[in-house]
Amino acid sequence: MSNTLHKLKIDLLKVTGARKFTAKDGSEHIAIPATSLYIGAKAAYLDLDMRENRDGIDDYENTHMLTISPTAAQRAAKERTPIVGNAKTLTFGTSSAPSAAPRQAPQAQDDNEDDIPF
Repeated sequence: MSNTLHKLKIDLLKVTGARKFTAKDGSEHIAIPATSLYIGAKAAYLDLDMRENRDGIDDYENTHMLTISPTAAQRAAKERTPIVGNAKTLTFGTSSAPSAAPRQAPQAQDDNEDDIPF
């Protein structure tokens, strides 16, 4: 059995209209316009699409790119949305790993042997 993890890295400053600012208390923040989000009754969502890289795996072993999901109007106009990040798939505990051979008890060595190389 294997466990799969999809590791995503998103540059929020690439979201249309996003900006970084420093608050009066000196803390850093990022503001994302509400028009870039889907705001529900209890949550706000940034809709993303994940596609395989056209050129395969990049220099950082990323296999996918993340784009902002287009609105219906953007789809109709065939407008491209910004690429905001990358993703890679990590697999742990694969069942395809070779099974370990049964362990055998170590053989006793003769104390009189001088085959030690040092």
